[in-house]
Amino acid sequence: MDFLFTEEQERFRQEVRSFLDKELPSDWVDYIGTAIDDTITPSKNGEKVFRDMALKLGRKGWLSLFWPKEYGGQSCSYVDYLIFLEELARRGSPGYNAIGAKMLAPTLFKYGTAEQKARHLKLIASGDEFWCEGFTEPDAGSDLASLQTKAVRDNNDYIINGQKTWSTFAKYSDWCCLLVRTAPELKRHRGISFFLVDLSTPGVTVNPIIDIQGEPDFAEIFFEDARVPKENLVGGENEGWKVVQTMLSYERIAIGPVTVAQSLIERLVEYIKANPQRQWGNSRQTLAKLKVEAEIGWLICYRLAWLHDKGTATAYDAAASRLYSTELLKRAASVAVELLGLYGQLDKKDSRAPLHGWFEHLYLSSIGMTIAAGTSEVLKNVIAGIGLKLPRE
Repeated sequence: MDFLFTEEQERFRQEVRSFLDKELPSDWVDYIGTAIDDTITPSKNGEKVFRDMALKLGRKGWLSLFWPKEYGGQSCSYVDYLIFLEELARRGSPGYNAIGAKMLAPTLFKYGTAEQKARHLKLIASGDEFWCEGFTEPDAGSDLASLQTKAVRDNNDYIINGQKTWSTFAKYSDWCCLLVRTAPELKRHRGISFFLVDLSTPGVTVNPIIDIQGEPDFAEIFFEDARVPKENLVGGENEGWKVVQTMLSYERIAIGPVTVAQSLIERLVEYIKANPQRQWGNSRQTLAKLKVEAEIGWLICYRLAWLHDKGTATAYDAAASRLYSTELLKRAASVAVELLGLYGQLDKKDSRAPLHGWFEHLYLSSIGMTIAAGTSEVLKNVIAGIGLKLPRE
């Protein structure tokens, strides 16, 4: 088995690195970033920086790298795409709206109407249109099929009422991928529909939620008699479950958690070397183990991309990659905070915080990463059921 990248892929990696060196803001702090693609950079003009970078990435054609050429993409492989995502994560670069570019776009390839594709794909690819999810509700998270937000047909519109929560990036998004119940009389997933909703629609309210890091990465979205045109329905009425399953299948093709864990380990090693006067305990053994685990995670992620290119990737492969990656990041961040002691608990507002407080920031954000895109427990159930063929208890 050949684990090497092609010469063309290596040139592409260097091109992305050179681009980020040139285009990231001149005052860019040594920012590791979180493993969440849609995070706004922590500065006063963070949203502007994100939008500016999105436009620049769009002009390079990188946001639509793996899309078929017929939809305005580059028809590159998923391995190529993962190289791009890896380099963004390594620099903590803003500008990548994963929900639109990586998840919704390929869903529209399969289920979208000609009008929906024409309306949205070009704007997503150019970095002009941002998206969020409207899936989770206060009483429907891992058990998504229990959602209760309702849509009732009224001539050429649907009237939507309900609440969504923990919607990543909603504060900065233009549109929302929304799951609603259109047939309450049908059981669970049988009566669910998938809509594209303009967040400027009257009756739609977005309220930011301050997360564990003190940032508005999430939001709750309220729908009060919001009218959505029937043309915004994707895949047919009561057919939303199969649409959302397609969309979510692309979510776990990621390398961000592993890349951030690798960056964290590298920077922690640099910090330890720069402070030899401190007692670092059993750091040699601990960091050596983490280094090997990070290398394994990197290989697992690229294997998943390779399987997708071969057309043989399964839900088990995606779940295994996601589970390993997020748990790795959480372990690495925990080790960093533990080794740094009290200094590791200082946040970015304290001038004494190592690496501008990002060890503490990553420790907090890593916890959420084991919940997003399916909790670790849900992923283990997928692995047990599909991978190991174990019966339900």
